[in-house]
Amino acid sequence: MTDASSVSLGGETVKATAAKFTMAIVGFVGTIVFARILGPTAFGGFYLLFALVKLGDRAVVGWGVAVKKRYSETGAPKGELLGSQLAFTVGWVCLSLVAVVVAAPWLTAYTGLSSAPVLFVVLMAAVALYEPLDSVVQARGLVGASMWTDTLRSLLTFPLQLGLVLLGLGAAGMAYGLAAATVLSVPVLWYFVSTAPVVPSRETLADLWSYARYSSLNSLLGTAYDRFDVLVLGWLLAPAAAGNYEVAFKLTLPATFVMLAASSGLMARVSHRHSKGEEVSEDVSNTLAFASIVAFPMSFGALALADQLVVTVYGPAYADAATLLVGLELYQLVRTQSGTLSQVVDGIDRPEVNTRVAALTLGVNIVLGIALTLSYGAIGVVVATVVAETLRYVALARVVTHRLPDVTLLPRTLAEQLAASVVMFAVVVPASSALVIDQWSLLLVVVALGAAVYGVTLAAISRKLRVTIEGVVRGSRLEL
Repeated sequence: MTDASSVSLGGETVKATAAKFTMAIVGFVGTIVFARILGPTAFGGFYLLFALVKLGDRAVVGWGVAVKKRYSETGAPKGELLGSQLAFTVGWVCLSLVAVVVAAPWLTAYTGLSSAPVLFVVLMAAVALYEPLDSVVQARGLVGASMWTDTLRSLLTFPLQLGLVLLGLGAAGMAYGLAAATVLSVPVLWYFVSTAPVVPSRETLADLWSYARYSSLNSLLGTAYDRFDVLVLGWLLAPAAAGNYEVAFKLTLPATFVMLAASSGLMARVSHRHSKGEEVSEDVSNTLAFASIVAFPMSFGALALADQLVVTVYGPAYADAATLLVGLELYQLVRTQSGTLSQVVDGIDRPEVNTRVAALTLGVNIVLGIALTLSYGAIGVVVATVVAETLRYVALARVVTHRLPDVTLLPRTLAEQLAASVVMFAVVVPASSALVIDQWSLLLVVVALGAAVYGVTLAAISRKLRVTIEGVVRGSRLEL
């Protein structure tokens, strides 16, 4: 059976990143369409509801992280691990149903969606089934298969959502479409899992709990941290503010794709090798070197084109989102590094460290976010998030360098990416001024120009990038 150590991390990262960008294109088109059809209030209402769902499913996801960790270890009882996950998922969905009955009036008032209680349960059941199975596929080292299955889900989601929205279901159509596409994608994950579930022994459950008590809390704290901005905007301001935030956030998502693809495989790889006492520092350093390769140019691109991007893509109704875009890109840049380090900490079997760091940064984000939002509006919560994420990076960096002293936190490749981004910025700013961007075609020309300048410059100055590309291409040919 394939394990995480025998799979090419570079090759799987390329496959997964390609899948992520395919998803981004589909999701990006969907976001534009639904943002324009529904308007900021209904669009924001859906994402407020989905943020609550993602907060509510953290126990299931956290248990799934524990299953992923144990599954990737040598000699793991794979069938028992999968059986424990399925049982936990069913139990949690039943508990969620009870909670929704109690909280139904509040859910409706908070999101502005009359069918919010029903939508919450439907979404919870779908994502609680899908996400843990996805973690098991990643535990086998098949990150490319995981991401391409998620791409299939995106390809199904958009037409299903669009059809239901056009039938008059509004924001509820987005929820039902996402749930249906998620359930339809589950059989594909089952194919890649290739393990039959077995009733778990008490020893297996005890071993899982020793990890899950931290990973579940980590998942809850991490999602509360990730979605705090949207939740606090819906609470202190209005669903429309959450809608503006969401469209800006969607524009920044591609910055994290390489990190998400690489770190998903890295966690399983580090776990497998660490369980055998093997060295992992080189894998960690290489992942850190390329985790921000897309985030750097996107940060500088946002600085140069924020207003033009938001208004051209989403329309004048979302003009206020432009002020949020630059800050969110900076957050994503820091996150590409801190997110990788967080996966490493999980991989070396220290989930309690992530718990302490997550609790600290969430506390900072809550206190600072509320204070700055009340003082400066939506931009305040973004500033708070950047500060908190920087603190998270510093804390995790100290832990990783203490446990793995041979890891290089700031490799030369990062400086090369920064330099290439500065060159790109110097070209894009005068080009955007000369063209006066006010339509899609001109925006695409400037973005393509920036991407070309960045890519050529980085390839010219970075020997490590050239060697890495050559190695991945050679590996892909061998697989074929």
